[in-house]
Amino acid sequence: MTQKFSKKQRTLLTFLVALLVWGHVTWDYFHGGIPTHYLFHNKDMPGIPNWVGALILPFFTWFLLYRIHKRLNRYHTKETLTKIGWRFLAGLLFAVTISICFVNGIQIVDYIMGIILLLAFVFPLYKSEYVLGWVLGSSYTFGAVLPMGFGSILCLLFFLVYALVQWIKKKVRPGTN
Repeated sequence: MTQKFSKKQRTLLTFLVALLVWGHVTWDYFHGGIPTHYLFHNKDMPGIPNWVGALILPFFTWFLLYRIHKRLNRYHTKETLTKIGWRFLAGLLFAVTISICFVNGIQIVDYIMGIILLLAFVFPLYKSEYVLGWVLGSSYTFGAVLPMGFGSILCLLFFLVYALVQWIKKKVRPGTN
C-alpha cells in the first residue's frame, strides 16, 4: 500500500507553519518588540529580525514539503509517510534540545552537534524532513533565517558524508547496495 502526500496536505501544513510563525511575530510585536537575531550571536554582525523569517519560512516549508511529495509519490519507492514523520520528529527533537540547552546556558551543544555529525555517517540526514524538523524546532529560539541557512549548510555536509560512506561501501562490497 502506498501513501500519497497531496497538494492539499502540503498547503495545509504550509498554512499552519505560516499561521504559527506570524502568530509568534505578532505576539512579539505587541509584547516588547520583534527580536533581532545576530550571526554568531555577535551584535557587531548583521542582525535579522524575526519578521524576515516569517516572510521566508512558509516558502521554505512549501519547498521542502514539495521535495518530500516528489520523493514519496514516486511509483517505486521504499519511503512511507510514517518513516518521513519519524525523521521529521527526530530533526525537531534535536533542534528543540539544542535550543533548550542554548537558552539555559547548558554547555553540551557541541557534543550534540558531534553526535548529529556521527549519525550522518549512518542515516541520510540530508533529507528534507530532517531539515524541516531542524528549522521548525529551532526557529522559536534563533529566528527562522539562521536555522534555514545553517540547516542548508548542514544538509550539504550530511549529503557529502553519507554519499562518501555509500561510495566506500560499494567499493568494499561490490554488487551490494
